[in-house]
Amino acid sequence: MKKIIALIGFSIIMFSCDIAQQVLGTYQLTQCKYDYNSISGLTLSGINLQNTNSLSTLNPLNLATLTSAFSSKNGSLPLDFTLNLDVTNPGIQPALLNGLEYVLEIDNHEMTTGSLQQKLQINGGQKAILPIKMSFDLKKALSGESLESIKNLAFNLAGIGNASCNVTIRLKPNLMIGNQLVPCPSYIPVSFKLSNAK
Repeated sequence: MKKIIALIGFSIIMFSCDIAQQVLGTYQLTQCKYDYNSISGLTLSGINLQNTNSLSTLNPLNLATLTSAFSSKNGSLPLDFTLNLDVTNPGIQPALLNGLEYVLEIDNHEMTTGSLQQKLQINGGQKAILPIKMSFDLKKALSGESLESIKNLAFNLAGIGNASCNVTIRLKPNLMIGNQLVPCPSYIPVSFKLSNAK
């Protein structure tokens, strides 16, 4: 009986230590510095705009596809890309990510919300890249806006427009307690400006 009690006590202590480590690691994640790194794999209506410097460099078929997608009032305009963030841990304690929820805003318009199921550990004094894949219908996200406004935002985000765009992504890391993921109570806002560069 004593051995069983000791084993139970040891298990409780180990479980408590694991929870404490997770809490500290998630807290350290909120203390990290977040910076824009890049946007990769950007496609609009299936057209790859990642290495496009201007609309004039698109081949006629791709340009016709985009023109048709923009001019159609009822059609969709799928936008896909991966947002890469630099995450720097300035402390000593490792920062632990067990997935997160996010909200993406561009020029004060909420574009999409989603979740990322990915684990990441950033040791003290180290930096890592956090890739977040986005996929949403730009026309649906900007419902009520003019087609011209939608086109301008899409091209500005791709770095081939005539103006910059302001991007904010709000991150809510998950805390792992046992086998359950529990969202943190508040978001971490990360804001940056894109201007003719990906």
